[in-house]
Amino acid sequence: MSAKGRVLLCGVILASGLIAQASLEALATTERPSLRAPLASIPLELGDWVGRDTAVDPDIIERAQTTEYISRDYESKSQPGRHLRLWINYSREGNNLRHSPKICLPSGGWNIVEAECRKIALEFGEGRSIPIMRLGYTQGELVQGIGFWYYIFGEGALEKYVRTLPITSRSSHGRTTRGSSMTVEVFSVGDIDARDTLLKDFSRSLLEALEPILPADRAEYFVP
Repeated sequence: MSAKGRVLLCGVILASGLIAQASLEALATTERPSLRAPLASIPLELGDWVGRDTAVDPDIIERAQTTEYISRDYESKSQPGRHLRLWINYSREGNNLRHSPKICLPSGGWNIVEAECRKIALEFGEGRSIPIMRLGYTQGELVQGIGFWYYIFGEGALEKYVRTLPITSRSSHGRTTRGSSMTVEVFSVGDIDARDTLLKDFSRSLLEALEPILPADRAEYFVP
C-alpha cells in the first residue's frame, strides 16, 4: 500500500473511532436527577437525636463543589453530651465525589487509623441493607470516627458499561455519563465509637429520612 493510501486508511480508522466515541457518549448521556425535596427538609429530630444547623465557611462550600448541603450537630436525647456531626453534599453535576474523607482529611492534618477502618452493613427499613465505610482518624491526641457513603443518581447499566470501553476518553465520557451525586459523612469527634453503636443508630434514622428526598427514578451505588 502506498504512503498516501496508508495515511488515508489511518484517517478513516481515526474518523470511525471518533464517530463511534461520539455515538456512544451521546447514547450514554445521562440526565442528572434533582432531589425530590431540599436537604434542609431532613428533620432536626432523627430518632434519639436532636440537631441544630451549624455554619460552614464559604470557602469550604466553594471547594466542596456543592449544589446543596446541610451541616448539623446532633445530640443524643438519651445520652446528653454525646454528639454526632452530619455533613451531606449534593452536587447536580456530580463534581463532589472527589471530596471523600480519605482525600480531604489528610490535607487537614488527620492521619488514618487503618485498624479502625472497616465496611459495615447497615440495615434499615423493611429488610433493606447498604454497605457503608466506617473510618478512624487521629490528629495528635484528637480522635474521630466517620461513617461515609455516597449515591450516584441517573447512572445505570449502560453508563457503567461505557466507562469500561477503551475507545471512550476519560475526560469526555466522565462529563457525559456522570450523574448527579450526594455524599454523606457522619462524624463522631472525640470518640472512636469502637462498636459502631452510635453510627448505626443515627444512620438508620437518617436513611429513613432520606428516602422521601432521594430521586425516585434512580440507579444507586453505595460504594464504601
